[in-house]
Amino acid sequence: MKKLIQFSAIIGLLTFALFTSCENIEKADKVFLHGKIYTVNEQQKWAEAVAIKDNKIVFVGNDNEIEKYINSNTEVVDLDGKMMLPGFVSGHDHLISSNWMKAGVELFDAKSKEDYLRMIKEYADSHPEEPIVFGYGWNKDTYGGWPTAKELDKAVPDRPAMIFDFTIHDMWFNTKGLEAGGVTKDSPDTVPGMSYWRRNPDGSPQGVGVEIIWLEAYIKAGAWNPAKMMEESQEVLYNKSASTGMTTVINQGLITPNLMNFERYKKDMVYSFEMLDSLDKIGELKIRTFQNYVYKNSDFDVDEFVADALKLKGKYNSDRLRLHGIKIHPEGNWNSNTSLMLENFSNIDSKGVSGVGQDKLMEIHLKSNRNGLDVHTHVDGTATTRYTIDAIEASIKEGNTAARNVLQHYFWTHPDDHQRVLDMKIPVNTTPLFGSDWQGQAKDAYKFMGKYRTDNYYMRYTELPVHEGHNLSISADVPSSPVNLVDPLFSVEGAVTLQDPQNENSIPFPTTKTPMQVEQAIKAVTIYPAWQARMEDKIGSVEVGKYADFVILEENVFEAGLRDIADIKVYATIMDGKYTYQKENDGNLTNTGSKHKVFLPKELGCCEHGHPEHLHNH
Repeated sequence: MKKLIQFSAIIGLLTFALFTSCENIEKADKVFLHGKIYTVNEQQKWAEAVAIKDNKIVFVGNDNEIEKYINSNTEVVDLDGKMMLPGFVSGHDHLISSNWMKAGVELFDAKSKEDYLRMIKEYADSHPEEPIVFGYGWNKDTYGGWPTAKELDKAVPDRPAMIFDFTIHDMWFNTKGLEAGGVTKDSPDTVPGMSYWRRNPDGSPQGVGVEIIWLEAYIKAGAWNPAKMMEESQEVLYNKSASTGMTTVINQGLITPNLMNFERYKKDMVYSFEMLDSLDKIGELKIRTFQNYVYKNSDFDVDEFVADALKLKGKYNSDRLRLHGIKIHPEGNWNSNTSLMLENFSNIDSKGVSGVGQDKLMEIHLKSNRNGLDVHTHVDGTATTRYTIDAIEASIKEGNTAARNVLQHYFWTHPDDHQRVLDMKIPVNTTPLFGSDWQGQAKDAYKFMGKYRTDNYYMRYTELPVHEGHNLSISADVPSSPVNLVDPLFSVEGAVTLQDPQNENSIPFPTTKTPMQVEQAIKAVTIYPAWQARMEDKIGSVEVGKYADFVILEENVFEAGLRDIADIKVYATIMDGKYTYQKENDGNLTNTGSKHKVFLPKELGCCEHGHPEHLHNH
């Protein structure tokens, strides 16, 4: 009898201890269960349930372990087998102000000069109230050569017209557009051969401004309204991006027509941060934003530029809004012969031109890194890539070993320099779509660079993930990609197929490259860009202690066909523990906004204690 009493006492103490330990665990605000949760955490790749308190993750594990985090005040979400991942992180997009470049008529579907002119005319005729006709998406190779103002006059004879090419670097004007912008034979070229006006033999402008030479003309024509256009652009692009599962962006430069004028550009930067900060203060900033300060004009004093960047960082340096670092944009695009190569292009007797020379690349890297600023550099041509690697290596040798300098685009890379990238583990960002046969890129690669360089230099990013620990991010680069292609899953499909996801007849390109694996591509839109943003300890994977940033998908990415990944629908996006997007009319997930619907215990089939009945037996 004495032994029985002792045994009962022990059981009672154990039960009390267990009950007390459960009661002492802080209860979650939200719990997600019955999910296929891919964590991107090598120590725990998959889970079924997640609990969050405030804006942090407090539990990641199995359904049968989640009960202790639930009480009657906990919002419980049944994922019903849906896939959850960490919120997507973009390593390169321009989301704050670039939607002004996507105004007017979209021209991507045109197949000829006649198509372009017809589509522009139809748009202009149907929008007589617009004082300036805008558009975007023309390709000079599809057009049959460089377009002219006289040709555009046939479609829009009565008012200015300004039409972006598909890269958003070049602009096509009609005659009234050139007049409104004050463009004449006396207008200087910013960087001859790179940023210039295409001209007739007498020096008069033909109608196309190459590599953003058109910025001042755009402003002078009265097309730029920063307060209206920046706010509208931010709202459109952030809402769209949140609907794709994106929770964080490294905004690789504020794109405004003031880019080449330092004093005006500084004001645009201040305005952009004030605008985003005001949204953050009222809880309406939907995407964590880490913005880089763009250096495009080599006339800018580097010391002054770095000092102004540090001033902004001193004021805006939170985990939701931050001046992150410096973005150098030294050249244009290879398919307009405006990037700098080590050898001549195949289609012209020139190596191209750079607007920010080798010495300036070195100076910016060293001075930025010394002051704790990372540098992200647009590298398109083989020479620019080499000179940027030289600058990164010099900064490392100087002792700036903590710097996280990133090569952006990584289109054309000499094999010797590719090996240096591997040896030094230099991080890279690229856009898979730009390396595919989209917009004739495959044909252009052979035409502009020849077969040998296309086979051996082009888009070698897919080789990086096979080297353990090499950091690679992939993203859309809106607005150079159409806004509707900002979806990180679109980039994932492009990387694992080397095809254009929107074209069922797309052929894998480059033909000599091996696509990435799905797991590698998911890291390239989560933990790797989080590292590039210096946030890998806070976002990028589903782990206890990290911010509650998630995306919920209708389908499992690993179970979908490779050519179906871009079509997977997003059910919900959660940033900092709050819904930033939810698929409409869905009864399985909590709604956002004023119609917030919380699943009460009875709706989940719970007992009177507020615990799901299937998780326990009492």
